Amino acid sequence: PQPAPTPQSGERQDLARGSWRIQRDSLVTPGGEALSEPEADSTGWLPATVPGSVLVSYWNAGALPDPNYGDNQLQISDSFFYADFWYRDEFTIPAPASGRKIWLNFDGINWKADVFFNGTQMGRIGGTFARARFDVTQLVRPGAINALAVRIHKPAHPGSVREKTADEPGSNGGALGEDNPSFHATAGWDWIPSIRGRNIGIWSDVYLTTTGPVTIERPFVFTTLPLPDTSTADVTVEATLRNSASQPSSGVLRGQFGDAHFEQRVEIPADATIVVRLDPSSVPTLRLRHPRLWWPVGYGEPDLYDVKLTFETGPGLVSDAKSFRAGVKQFTYAVENGALKIFINGRRLVGRGGNWGFSESNLLYRSREYEAAVRYHRDLGFTMIRNWVGQVGDDAFFDACDRNGVVVWQDFWLANPLDGPNPDDNAMFLQNAADLVDRIRNHASVGLYCGRNEGNPPPVLNDGLARLVATRQPEIRYIPSSSSGVVSGGGPYHLMPINFYFDQRATTKLHSELGMANIVSLDSLRQMMPVADQWPQGRVWGLHDFTTRGAVRGGALRETIAKSYGAAASAAEWVELAQFTNYDGHRAMFEAQSKHRMGVLMWMSHPCWPSFGWQTYDYYLEPTAGYFGAKKGCEPLHVQWNPLNDTVEVVNYSAGSRAGLKVTASILNADGSVKWEQTATIDSAEDGVAAPITLAFPASGLSPLHFVRLKLTEDGRTVSENTYLRSLTTYTVPGFSFGPHHVPDYPAFDFRAVRALPKVTLRSTTAAERQDNRWVMSTELENTSKTPALMVRLKAVREKSGDRILPVLYEDNYITLMPGEKRRLRTELEETDTRGERPRIVVEGFNVDSGGGQ
Repeated sequence: PQPAPTPQSGERQDLARGSWRIQRDSLVTPGGEALSEPEADSTGWLPATVPGSVLVSYWNAGALPDPNYGDNQLQISDSFFYADFWYRDEFTIPAPASGRKIWLNFDGINWKADVFFNGTQMGRIGGTFARARFDVTQLVRPGAINALAVRIHKPAHPGSVREKTADEPGSNGGALGEDNPSFHATAGWDWIPSIRGRNIGIWSDVYLTTTGPVTIERPFVFTTLPLPDTSTADVTVEATLRNSASQPSSGVLRGQFGDAHFEQRVEIPADATIVVRLDPSSVPTLRLRHPRLWWPVGYGEPDLYDVKLTFETGPGLVSDAKSFRAGVKQFTYAVENGALKIFINGRRLVGRGGNWGFSESNLLYRSREYEAAVRYHRDLGFTMIRNWVGQVGDDAFFDACDRNGVVVWQDFWLANPLDGPNPDDNAMFLQNAADLVDRIRNHASVGLYCGRNEGNPPPVLNDGLARLVATRQPEIRYIPSSSSGVVSGGGPYHLMPINFYFDQRATTKLHSELGMANIVSLDSLRQMMPVADQWPQGRVWGLHDFTTRGAVRGGALRETIAKSYGAAASAAEWVELAQFTNYDGHRAMFEAQSKHRMGVLMWMSHPCWPSFGWQTYDYYLEPTAGYFGAKKGCEPLHVQWNPLNDTVEVVNYSAGSRAGLKVTASILNADGSVKWEQTATIDSAEDGVAAPITLAFPASGLSPLHFVRLKLTEDGRTVSENTYLRSLTTYTVPGFSFGPHHVPDYPAFDFRAVRALPKVTLRSTTAAERQDNRWVMSTELENTSKTPALMVRLKAVREKSGDRILPVLYEDNYITLMPGEKRRLRTELEETDTRGERPRIVVEGFNVDSGGGQ
């Protein structure tokens, strides 16, 4: 081990990576005291990945196959990983300055842990979402080797592995709920396999910090606005100051919020804790003039301020320091007709977005991946992410939501009562909950807390959660259930007839779950499984969440695709046809919310592993057609076709009042000729909908396949445009029941004629340039044929290898190009993601000859 620089106040000596080793406890004889002595024998132990799960350590060491590929999960022994495991590390620590204290910090372990340092047991950590800190000052061996041993305890109630079949997903969750707070999702759901070992391990950071006798704990900054006026903001700062010395300590708490500075002299008794609260009544600089507000996506920019706090015990003597970023914003809430309405800075926030069930199946996400995924949500126009059952615990997730302006609906760790029992240890649960709120409450993005998924918490937990939110973050609303009371939920979770969404899912409350399968591209399918398993669809498709029955109803989707577009003879054909249903279904799900504009959250917007189930982009970060359908439906100012009454609607979610907008509605034949057209001029108010035009389909002269083309312009600039495929022939989707709901018969268009469209070659040119470590490309497309080009999409690839570049932001994709039509589309990607190659664009599409690209 190499000496690290002496940690200063508030600085860290990271213990991640380093020389960590891991071993199953059944293969270890010494106890923790002996293992935490320097030079203890760890012969035969594997290199450990820290942070990371136990399984990931074995995977990285080459002992396991990739559990996400094909059916490899079946080759990994659950019984082997159902055990306690030892982690061990050695490192050097420089001698601290006189009077300094050294702390050993853990930001996240799963499920419980016993910690030993230099031959001494420091204590136990209980619960997956609890942080811990130990004073190791007296045990440190300065300049010499120090040793750390951590025994990770397996969950008490892991449940059994669930293996999906081609037809059935099996039950969700299970006994692991008794051990909550835990990574309950790893028990297995219809969207995630049973993770062998349930992701036990040291999953977050381990590090040393050095301070003086007084430490800053639980810092909290919040702001209030004199709404509706936002020209000033009052900042309130709270900090808990702990004096761990045996004599009183005095000093100055200094702080900075952006350019506003403040300070206060403080006296702290020996071995005592005090809470300091500062606000404009005592510190005038904490009243900001013309503050930069934090806004969600589509409402404004998500501005953030740097916050710094220090406690000085004398001139230049910093005992402790904390820094983070916070936003000037104020959430408020109202309940009207039994429905929750959320407001941000005085404007109504319509929650449009999705659920995250888990970050990554083996906890592999770090800051880069969180930024990419949440940036996709910003690009989608999603204003909200629900952290389902609180399964995402990384600070990097909340940081990304802050930066990208996405509000977090934060659940606690209680699944539907049918999916798992109540926790055994209420005290541990509430301790974890209190620590979580303390940890995330400075994030501008946190906008709602929820006690339980699809049910109320047990009374002792419900009361405790309500009380701790009210005392620790009182400006944020707590609701007991995700699907009842002031919000609603409950699916359905499979593709429905388009009219169903406008008829029965124009929700009257913020709706927490509504979804459908979202099938990956052929490129991603090839990355998911061997060729032999790609077609026909079977067991491995089922393992990856596409089952005939269950909530995803894959069998019904196959039938819909066959009736709407014709049967497929290969995987390539089928996933191409599925992009039509991906696009139309996800667009309709969001467009249907125009009636009440109460908001809806997809089940799900983010995948945690290679899946055919619920997602917008896939596991490899490729946006599907469903992504662009959802993006279309979530525009802040949007023009759409309501199929129930053939009206053209202009929906204004967050664009502010806009006057003099021009609406153009056209009905086009397959040759691009206009058969009917009408225009209107309207004014649009925020949180409003107008229907200035009713479509009139000619009784004759329409081609069997034709198009509805809508455009909304402002001062000649296109604000929103939308294209729908329509047919002269329909078929009936028979009614059925799901749960207590009955779905009547609905008509659906028969689009099988698309299979007869000839292939077309598009003319394309791309200009690319580097801009601030990014590639920005502009592609002009032109359809020079006499046939419409359907589901036209750009694909960014590396110039030489031809591999996909992911993640990537496309201005639009899966578009329709009519004969003679031109479109220019923008593509952005990070230079680091090109892996040293120049990017180029390939043009693909349903009936497009892919001839490469520039």
